[in-house]
Amino acid sequence: EEVSNITAITYNFIDGQQVMRKVEPTEIYDEQISNNLYKKKFVFPNVQDGSILEYKYTLEIPRYFSLPDWTFQDNIPTIYSEYEVVIVPQLEYVFLAQGVDKFDYEEVSIAKWNKIVGTNKQNDMEYRYALRDVPAFEDQSYITSIQDHIIKIDFQLAGVANLNGGVDKIISTWPKLNKTLLKHEDFGLYIKACKKYGQFIGQEVSHSLLSRQDLAKAVIDYVKQNFEWNGHYDKFASQKASKFYDSKLGSVGDINLFTIAILNQLGITAHPVILSTRDHGKILTDYPFNHFTNYVIILVEADKLFLADATENMLPYNRIPPRCINNQGLVVNKNDNAHWIELKNNVSSLEKNIITLTLNEETLDLDTKISIQSTGYESYDNRTSFENDTSTIKKYYEKRVDEIKAIRSINYNTNISTPYNIFMSGTYETEKIADKIVVKPFLDLPITENFLKHEERTYPVDIIYPFIDEYITNLQIPATHTIKSLPDNYEVSDDLVDINVSYSYENNSLTAKGNTKFKKAIYSIQEYSKLRAHVDMIVKYFNQPVIIEKEN
Repeated sequence: EEVSNITAITYNFIDGQQVMRKVEPTEIYDEQISNNLYKKKFVFPNVQDGSILEYKYTLEIPRYFSLPDWTFQDNIPTIYSEYEVVIVPQLEYVFLAQGVDKFDYEEVSIAKWNKIVGTNKQNDMEYRYALRDVPAFEDQSYITSIQDHIIKIDFQLAGVANLNGGVDKIISTWPKLNKTLLKHEDFGLYIKACKKYGQFIGQEVSHSLLSRQDLAKAVIDYVKQNFEWNGHYDKFASQKASKFYDSKLGSVGDINLFTIAILNQLGITAHPVILSTRDHGKILTDYPFNHFTNYVIILVEADKLFLADATENMLPYNRIPPRCINNQGLVVNKNDNAHWIELKNNVSSLEKNIITLTLNEETLDLDTKISIQSTGYESYDNRTSFENDTSTIKKYYEKRVDEIKAIRSINYNTNISTPYNIFMSGTYETEKIADKIVVKPFLDLPITENFLKHEERTYPVDIIYPFIDEYITNLQIPATHTIKSLPDNYEVSDDLVDINVSYSYENNSLTAKGNTKFKKAIYSIQEYSKLRAHVDMIVKYFNQPVIIEKEN
């Protein structure tokens, strides 16, 4: 590939006059990424509020199968966006437009370039698509990927004309893609090549003594513990089976296709499931665009049907990571009847916060003891985000609980099916107004502002999995002080959420309890306004202050 003919201009309007500053060719330079890969870089000059940024470039691709898509929308407003592509007449593409019913400008014409094909001279075809006044894509909270919603056009090679006048179709249906994958050297044939290692792993896990479910678990856990993921996504294997087995290091494709082979060899039916990760966007099932999928997981048919990913040692054997929970995946099997399976998790994950606060009679600040227990995907998120590093945990929570003097955790990697626990103790500086002390019983652990910013939304809210947040606080107050009035209790329950918060005070001891349960992984457009109102109530009632006064 080669990028050329770059022009870039900044337009500003100063005192009613248009001022143009063009990027000079000497200001465009190459940054070497690897031996064969370079990045073109330049900076728009004199950018300020209200500037118009205009750029244009030519991308020449010698490989006909990788025609790039084009996005017409960005996170700032676009005045005009045009895509022009010149294609040799032998290639047939399917075009898929997202987020637009009609282009402001669309033209198909014979290009001035021509090619000699056999003994015939043929002209290339030129396609042009343009949109004007495209609004900014603003609300990017709780979505799978911007690629699922942004206005763009996508391409897939559908056929290649041969010299005999016929057309060789590439992939026209999902079942044909299924068949192609099974014959692919780095997919179906790789699985076959890996089966010979089944006997060795079978000996390691003593498979003859296990039930089908326990055997599947043992194999998946064995691969997780003995093979390392290099962080690369791919639905295909990246190396020969023997090289992967010897190195014990590989991509998603290497590891999960290998695991499928071992399971099959030991008598457990397992199939590859190709999918698109959340950051890659959802699969549109209308047409089998091969590049819509970038990942492969495992569908296991043991005593119970379950999905697995052997790259993730911080998840139980029968859970896939959140990056894979994205609508649906295609089950690839030998019967040529490729079918779809939903990629979702309906089991709620939990984070439970137990807070003990003691008001220091001398400093009038709080001595704090906090226990945070997480299960399910909440536990996975905490394990992978913090990596059991106390300095990272401390940095994250000090913004919410103030000074942390001691910190420890348990169950990080002893048994990932058990809750992950973090314990902290420290001091929280209270707000003091005259002779009154202001305390938030849950500190700053609950959300303090609504994460749903816009009044309306045209696409669903995707929080990946249902979850529960629990808070239990005991606040001890010295006999010299008291609480004159309690914050308001609040309770609501419907098909979207459960929310309840309550306060009780007796013998200089305040007990505050709060619970929020988001019942769905995905909330529809129609549910948005109601959900947003619920989140407003969480912010309001879980951050109510308690006023502590000195006794007369």
